[in-house]
Amino acid sequence: MRVESICIVGGGSAGWMTAALLSHEHPDLEIALIESENIKPIGVGESTLQHFNRFLKRLGLKDEDWMPYCNATYKASIRFKNFRDGKGEIFQYPFGDMDREGDIDRTDTWMMRFFELQCIYGEEMYPPEEFAQFVNRQTYLADGGVMAREMPGILDREESNWDLDNDTSYHLNADKFGEYLRDNIAVPNGVHHIKGDVHNVIKTPEGYIKSVITLDGGCITADMFIDCTGFRSLLLESHMDVEFKPFNDMLFNDSALVTHIDYKDKETQMVPYTDCVALSNGWVYNIPMWNNIGTGYVYSSKYINDCEAELEFREYLNDQDCPLMPIKIKHGRHDVAWTKNVVAIGLSYGFLEPLESTGLMTTHENLILLSDALSQRHGKVTKHDRDVFNHLTEKIIESMKNFVAQHYTLSSRDDTQYWRDCTETVEYGGYIPGMNEASLVALNDYRNLLDSIEMKTWETENMGEGTIYITAGMGIKPISKAFFDEKRLDVEKEAVKDSHKAYQKDKEIMLDWVSKQLSHYEYLKEHIYV
Repeated sequence: MRVESICIVGGGSAGWMTAALLSHEHPDLEIALIESENIKPIGVGESTLQHFNRFLKRLGLKDEDWMPYCNATYKASIRFKNFRDGKGEIFQYPFGDMDREGDIDRTDTWMMRFFELQCIYGEEMYPPEEFAQFVNRQTYLADGGVMAREMPGILDREESNWDLDNDTSYHLNADKFGEYLRDNIAVPNGVHHIKGDVHNVIKTPEGYIKSVITLDGGCITADMFIDCTGFRSLLLESHMDVEFKPFNDMLFNDSALVTHIDYKDKETQMVPYTDCVALSNGWVYNIPMWNNIGTGYVYSSKYINDCEAELEFREYLNDQDCPLMPIKIKHGRHDVAWTKNVVAIGLSYGFLEPLESTGLMTTHENLILLSDALSQRHGKVTKHDRDVFNHLTEKIIESMKNFVAQHYTLSSRDDTQYWRDCTETVEYGGYIPGMNEASLVALNDYRNLLDSIEMKTWETENMGEGTIYITAGMGIKPISKAFFDEKRLDVEKEAVKDSHKAYQKDKEIMLDWVSKQLSHYEYLKEHIYV
């Protein structure tokens, strides 16, 4: 079919991100967006991953343009507390490339050195939580609560891997981000904004949607319809009958209580990382934006009821008097994101609990794939394009599902039934009937991870940096002291000791450098919120 007109059903961040990118990259398309006035935004804050930068760059957006409107701040890392033992331990997943050892362009060489140092000096000097700092100096930004455009070179290199424009992500008000894209890109590009509610759908004999009817009797006809209606999945699920596949067998959390709290001290509280703190039956996120801190308790109603969850959350908040908004989480994905002439973007396709800041991921990643598909042959799309799109969108969410599940299955917590079931009962292997190729690829990626962490050296090409940070932070090692003592030659042990001296020196340099940098708050005041 040829796509010359598009109707987007649903506004919010997903709808206006869709309208902005498609109108920007496909100016010849006729685009309309129908937005209900009866759906109120949540507006408690959103945390993003590095992938988000791709979307911003494709729109040509600069930080100083959009960040002030959206109360946005920078994010250099994700910090996890109480996920390993539940005793106050903290480890990080920093963004950006791992640093290399001198001119040895092998990540695993420098990475493995950390565990060799553990064998010689013990976990007292090299605890699991220091792994991220050892391989990625971006953790110094997070730990120090600072931000900077340049960072000192490492070891015998004059240049650092650090790149502010690519190695950070953002905290933002997602609803205001949608508004910004609406007013500054989509509507100026000619997107027709219709306020109303879809009442009915008219289909062709072949099952394609021909038009949608609004409550006031309006009729919008288009070649393609994009579902941005969130968990309702009004078009994909309700009218195209695409099956929803829950992830409840691997991810237990199905509820959340969300709110925002005021700052007491922006200098110390406006940290450049998302804070995730494990509690008895789930975890709490803290997202520091410019005007306030978005926070919420993500939990499983199977193990704790709503009243108990509220009491635990308010205790965490030190009983701050703030209104809590309950949200039900719909974990899972639909069988396909694109069927006939209907494409689901964002929550209408699938959702994962935001432990790894995946809330917007199914929006901007699937949207980029769609825009690229429309670009291939100037708006002409076929079953091949749909199949490729569906394969890739499924692999993205299935891989992220396995990654998020890793945060639970690798934990050693057993203090509540929730944590015992997370670590003991979830089945991560085995073929599921009806599983297609994309799901199998994602599952095999996770099996490769499990295979890799059992080896005497980690196969980094099978793991990805995110999985490495979480695995190491959980205290899992690729080598034992006995293996190290048995297999490592004396000359190599001396090389390890040299690495110890180099790292300790670099640590001194970085701590001194951090002490001289602007706080994250002051950096934003000077460069963004001027």
